[in-house]
Amino acid sequence: MPDYKKEWMAKSEIDYFAPFISLWLACNSWYRSHYSELNNVDRILIDKVKADFTGRNHLYIAFKKKIEDNDRNFKTNVELLQSALLKANIKSEKLEYPCNFNYLLIDYSNRSNKASGYTNIIKNPKINTNGEVSIADSSLVIKLDQIYISSDMRIVFPGIFELIYTIRNQLIHGLLNPNKEEHEVVKYCYMILNDIM
Repeated sequence: MPDYKKEWMAKSEIDYFAPFISLWLACNSWYRSHYSELNNVDRILIDKVKADFTGRNHLYIAFKKKIEDNDRNFKTNVELLQSALLKANIKSEKLEYPCNFNYLLIDYSNRSNKASGYTNIIKNPKINTNGEVSIADSSLVIKLDQIYISSDMRIVFPGIFELIYTIRNQLIHGLLNPNKEEHEVVKYCYMILNDIM
């Protein structure tokens, strides 16, 4: 009997491109309805989601809770997104730097300012001899799996949400290469957005 393991394994791979778009449409529908008092322009609505740190914004609340409650799967997906971004080296023509956590764009209107428009949320805290973060740095960082990021969710959430929106734009406009590296980026954008939706 022939062994078709390789062929069936290839067919079992999940293609995250289409589910990510469907998930984004759900997100888009939510913020258009949730912030219906605003102009129905995507940029205005995205900026509102990124700037609303109240209980009204369940995306922010869910993101913050998953990080603060030490949701291992969520934190792993956030770290894997950074790893995938570094491998894929995705560059949007509208941004000054490649898409990754070293150059998160918090305020889109400041995207042309190379000096102050981008924020690095990757942190390198002082680690004590016992392997723990020093007391001076402990409140400033959050450990994902191996890397540390800023503990300031008012920077981390808007930056990562903007990044996910940028990847969505790249995909919708046909600017992503459907290769393994860029597929991994879409996969982790999907995982993170799905968890907070």
